[in-house]
Amino acid sequence: MELLFIIGFLLAILVGLSMGLMGSGGSILTLPIFVYLFHVEPQYALDYSLFSIGILALIGSVKPVTKGEVDLKTTAIFLIPSLVSVYLTKRHLLIAIPTQFHLAEMAVSRNHVIMLLFSIVILISALAMIRRRKQVEISAVTMHIGQVLKIIIAGLLVGIMTGLVGAGGGFIIVPSLVLLLGIPLKKAIATSLFIIGLNASFGLIANYKLLNHMNWPILLTFTLITLIGLQMGSKWKDKLKVVRLQGIFGYFLISIGILILMVEIIQFVNH
Repeated sequence: MELLFIIGFLLAILVGLSMGLMGSGGSILTLPIFVYLFHVEPQYALDYSLFSIGILALIGSVKPVTKGEVDLKTTAIFLIPSLVSVYLTKRHLLIAIPTQFHLAEMAVSRNHVIMLLFSIVILISALAMIRRRKQVEISAVTMHIGQVLKIIIAGLLVGIMTGLVGAGGGFIIVPSLVLLLGIPLKKAIATSLFIIGLNASFGLIANYKLLNHMNWPILLTFTLITLIGLQMGSKWKDKLKVVRLQGIFGYFLISIGILILMVEIIQFVNH
């Protein structure tokens, strides 16, 4: 087995760990792992990411749902616009990007566009995680039309990101639930995990024709290893300072985002 494959499988533990601890962040790591370590084309790696994150998040949500830690009413409000935008993005927006086109006499591929967009999303995610350390939970508030509209808009944005770059969008979901609705952080993380699982699963189903391209041994092995990290994160969640971890993980994501951006720009220029 190649060294890169071994590194990829080891990083699968980090993916599950971040999802178990913070309800976000893991999906941000899966796409570059499949692209750069398992050598999967970005347009196909999106579905690899959706598969592993979908299963990871749904399994991670079972216990919180049964314990009543998931806000189902908020999930419904967030999920409906999110699923709509996932479907439209996967079936129309993504395939609308040409397989290859020219920009200032340079050939640009769909794969380059996906990874450049992803690097931007990962940097935004990192900054959101760092900023979240300074956010203070507010008291639960009565939901009014203005808040509902903001939640719907957030749901639409998360759906677009899930469909376009395979990101779960936990960095948008958690702050939205905490700051707009006053949902406690622990409950917001559990709700975020549930929403991400349903979103990713729906995004995969919406693009089921690409399932023929899956390398199932690698994908299933990776997904099973992420579940180990998920169990570790779930056990440590109440013992560690999650908000501080989010800040540290945010700085780690910044370095990953910058590295991906540099790699893609160099490949783009040398293409």
